[in-house]
Amino acid sequence: MKYPFFASFLVLCAIFYHNRKKADRSHAKIMQDYFKRENEANNTRKQPLDDLEYIKIDLSKLPTQAYDDDDLIKECIKDITRLCEESIVNFTGLTNTDLKLKYGPANLPFLQQCDLNYTQLVRILNTWANRLFELNDHDSALIVSEYAISLKADISNIYYMASDIYIEKGTPEKILSLIEIAEELNSVMKDHIVENLRSKL
Repeated sequence: MKYPFFASFLVLCAIFYHNRKKADRSHAKIMQDYFKRENEANNTRKQPLDDLEYIKIDLSKLPTQAYDDDDLIKECIKDITRLCEESIVNFTGLTNTDLKLKYGPANLPFLQQCDLNYTQLVRILNTWANRLFELNDHDSALIVSEYAISLKADISNIYYMASDIYIEKGTPEKILSLIEIAEELNSVMKDHIVENLRSKL
């Protein structure tokens, strides 16, 4: 009885060894490609930024008068107002290597700041919408949520809040427009958001 067991053990060891070697080769190839791409990115000449899609915050589209005496909302409005003076670009889904390859490493600090400003913007909008929802001002919460969604925010809570308010208002068909926007997101959250929204229909 020992011999069949020993033979099976050897077979399993051979399979494990083969798979391990295959995984090692795959990892080595990935790292090789990464360093090659990173080296190319670091040697890219500075490129013009003419094609950047800057986001200009339109405060007139936001309910700045709703519960503006609430401390958290006051802070959100203050931060949003400050960002109005900053350069904002949505680089969701792009790595620093991607940005350097397209625009050159000399532009990276500026591009990173643009991306950071975008991240701050959508997080502030999410916080603002949540607070309005907590205060039972669902109409204002929806306005803020829809504005964030129009900026291609990839925070799932914003989409779910908007969809829940649509259902509450008896207009669940509007969730279809949220799905269309979510399907265009350049984010790892895309599939999760789309799947959840479809489950609400």
